[in-house]
This record gives sequence, structure tokens and C-alpha cells, in this order.
Amino acid sequence: MNKYLYEDAVKQLQESGSIGLADLKNLPHEDLVELLEEIKVWCLYANGKAEKLPKESKKKKKKKKD
Repeated sequence: MNKYLYEDAVKQLQESGSIGLADLKNLPHEDLVELLEEIKVWCLYANGKAEKLPKESKKKKKKKKD
């Protein structure tokens, strides 16, 4: 079984506009914290428009650069 990761959660949010508690429970802690922070910013500055939610984890982008 594949792990449920940040990218999966974002895709689900973009497609359906919601995410279940069971899905949040399956996220690794690091991805969960990052997703919740992104949702806060998304709600404040993007007016909840799904297409403006970042598709890729910022932490993983940093790791790729290093």
C-alpha cells in the first residue's frame, strides 16, 4: 500500500475541496504540519481557490536543492 503524502492530500483538496480526518491521520507528522500551515495561508490569501494551493511540498523542494 502506498503512503498517503502531502502531494496526495493537496490533490484531494483540489479535486473535492475537502479532506477527511482519516486521511489527515494517515499523513506523516511532518507532512501534516506543513499541510495545515499551507491551508492557513491558502484560506487567508487565496480566498480558498483550490488552484492556488501549492502542489508540491516546500520542504521537499528544499531537500532537492541541497
